[in-house]
Amino acid sequence: MDRSRIERLEWLYSQNKGDPVIGFGLGVALVENGEPSKGRVILESVTRLKPEYAAAWEWLGKALEELGEREEAIRVYQKGVEISRKGGFLAPEKQMSRRLKRLGAAPVPSKKTDE
Repeated sequence: MDRSRIERLEWLYSQNKGDPVIGFGLGVALVENGEPSKGRVILESVTRLKPEYAAAWEWLGKALEELGEREEAIRVYQKGVEISRKGGFLAPEKQMSRRLKRLGAAPVPSKKTDE
């Protein structure tokens, strides 16, 4: 990742800390750039600002995995799967379910509704 791109995102984020899209972009860029602890902080902020942002949960889990925090990553992925299902976000749900399986965690059970 181009460091100048990260610097631009950091500047944008400093001007717009309440914008989850900018925060998400910065968090992803940091994780991709090998800075998972910095990415974690930003992505945790994004999930607090916009808890239904399924992709932010996925990338937060990736940051935690890279930091060696397996149990916390599992918790985050499980929460992310629930959020993805609730919002109908299939791609993040599939990705996080695969990661849970790879980490040896039980899959998140589907909630059945009687209609």
